[in-house]
Amino acid sequence: MDFTEKYKGYCHKIDSALGGAVSGHVCPSLKSSAEYSLLGGGKRLRPVLYLSVLDSYGGTPTENDMAVACAIECIHTYSLIHDDLPSMDNDDYRRGKLTNHKKFGEAMAILAGDGLLNLAYELLAGAVSRESGYAPVMRVIAENAGMLGMVGGQAMELSDSEDVEQIAYLKTGKLIEAAVVAACRAAGRAEDENGWREFALSFGKAFQYRDDLLDMSEERARGEREALLRESHEGALRALGGIPCDASFLRALTDKMLLRTTDGI
Repeated sequence: MDFTEKYKGYCHKIDSALGGAVSGHVCPSLKSSAEYSLLGGGKRLRPVLYLSVLDSYGGTPTENDMAVACAIECIHTYSLIHDDLPSMDNDDYRRGKLTNHKKFGEAMAILAGDGLLNLAYELLAGAVSRESGYAPVMRVIAENAGMLGMVGGQAMELSDSEDVEQIAYLKTGKLIEAAVVAACRAAGRAEDENGWREFALSFGKAFQYRDDLLDMSEERARGEREALLRESHEGALRALGGIPCDASFLRALTDKMLLRTTDGI
């Protein structure tokens, strides 16, 4: 199976699971707003990382694993909805269509984001209730998505911090770290956790640098980001080489994501 076929296979599993994630009993306008962003496309990178790390150890995703993958995507989607708001990045378009607040209004967009964040923890709590071994999985996702992770990185950016590397690590890298470390824990490979953290540190920073470069025109700033991107890309591949697993898909994914010239894959 080639890279593209395998990636599409992961995305199909994730999209199928996400299709029924928002309850039919939810207020119709809230459901429409939440599903507009949750089911509106995207790379599904973070849940793909979770499933592919499991796969690298020869594991087959269970019901609990699909719940975790969906939870990670719910957290990512809520963060995008909130990041696009006028009080944050003030974006009108995402993925080629109107941002959530432009389509449904600011108040409903805030509620959709809040709802998806809570849905993520409903999904994780369900996995823990079925199998207590998923408690460490839930914990690492909660830690990395919160004030010491993704939320903290966004706060640093809003406060005009000049620590570009730390912002990239927290804002983007921490949820990537959550995905790969959660999968490592679900696979029962605690001894490899440090290696996955090293991979995520480099991959997450490089992913943010690539995003920055896609939007950047000033030549000096581009040169700085390109140097940081090369260093982090090499670091991600080096970290993968030290983890005892079948990392062939993950190496290809690293190259595809970090060397891309558009927002797609």
